[in-house]
Amino acid sequence: MADPKSVFVSYSWDSEDHKVWVRTLAERLVSNGVHAYLDDWDVQYGESLTQFMEEKLPTADFVFIVCTPQYATKSTARKGGVGYEAQIISSHIAASIERSKFVPILRTGKLAPDDPDCAMPPHFRGIRAIDMRADDQFDTMFENLLRHVYGKPALTRPSLGKPPSYVLGHIESLPMIDLVRLANFEIEHWELQSGVVRNELHPETFEIPSEATRRSLAVDDVVKLMFEYRYPEGFDEDIVPGGERMWVKIVGLNGPYFIGRLNNSPVCTADWHDLDYDSQVVFLPEHVIDFDKGGKDSAVAIAAHEKADRKKSTKKHTEVERRTGNRTRVKK
Repeated sequence: MADPKSVFVSYSWDSEDHKVWVRTLAERLVSNGVHAYLDDWDVQYGESLTQFMEEKLPTADFVFIVCTPQYATKSTARKGGVGYEAQIISSHIAASIERSKFVPILRTGKLAPDDPDCAMPPHFRGIRAIDMRADDQFDTMFENLLRHVYGKPALTRPSLGKPPSYVLGHIESLPMIDLVRLANFEIEHWELQSGVVRNELHPETFEIPSEATRRSLAVDDVVKLMFEYRYPEGFDEDIVPGGERMWVKIVGLNGPYFIGRLNNSPVCTADWHDLDYDSQVVFLPEHVIDFDKGGKDSAVAIAAHEKADRKKSTKKHTEVERRTGNRTRVKK
């Protein structure tokens, strides 16, 4: 088990009430698992206060300085035990000890250095302090102290987001996930056909957007992809298409892959594949055979394309593409 956090409590003996308040603070620390060094507990009659300061103040994880006008006066004048502690603290600050080790606690008085009731010693002016002047706020302020000791602040910096799309000027990246891959016949029972390969095989009759265009696609653009099905063994393939072309809306980028959502419902619906409206589709620029830029006219354009595609797919004697080896077979 790790050693408990430790705190050295530096304060002035302003009054008995003040000493009781400081002791209460130390007791609350101890009850929350923090080892508090306090002269009332750790220095017996006849023992050296300066030795206690010299040994415990430098080795404690934190030093809580309970600031009052009287403490500030003694610290500035290097008077008494407070003055001696001020020398030790100043030397540690000068030695570039982490400043967060020293936590000023404003118990009474003011923060302004020109105020005659200033409670902050010169070496703590301009340093963020815990304001514990109001007794009804003791519990809230004490929790802030405790969180500081354990490194668990109530407020933390949020994760940095992405600039808006109009600043990026290109596709936004989605957070990397554990696995991004293309669909596979053996698992999803469908794959995407390469538009680049089809264009190379039939350059005069099968046109695709340029490579620069396909690589510069952005979020909200909608692209057309070629889906090919592989049916389970024993399935009657003559009653359904071997593949279909469908529209996919781009929602992000993950490495070299585009991440999209199916923007229409498949003609071929079956329980052996998971494709449906809004299904996630991972693809590469080479799979894009057509596109519509995102915007207010995009939905209208896609709806028109989809209507035309459905009309073709349901028309009697529709040509249905089936891939057989390296040849394309047409069934009528």
